[in-house]
Amino acid sequence: MKTLPVARLQAREAHVEALRALAHLTRLQIFFFLVRAGREVPAGEIQAELEIPGPTLSHHLDLLRRAGLLQSRKEERFIYYSVRPETVSELVRLLTACC
Repeated sequence: MKTLPVARLQAREAHVEALRALAHLTRLQIFFFLVRAGREVPAGEIQAELEIPGPTLSHHLDLLRRAGLLQSRKEERFIYYSVRPETVSELVRLLTACC
């Protein structure tokens, strides 16, 4: 059986930042919650669901957003967060390329 060559993916600094952001239990819980939600979620709903104090949640959401894993949108006095699927897909491809 002939095997096809795996496309050569190279890790970039953006990948390192994304993985670094996920290497914290609270941020991983936030990320998983948003992945499962599959929609934009207001910060207050994330806070209520995960029982994280507001300032702590803001800090973690900002780190996830700056790492390229989340996107945010402000509407009136609410900020909505969602996962950036293109970034997540790229990370998954990178991590599974050698498997």
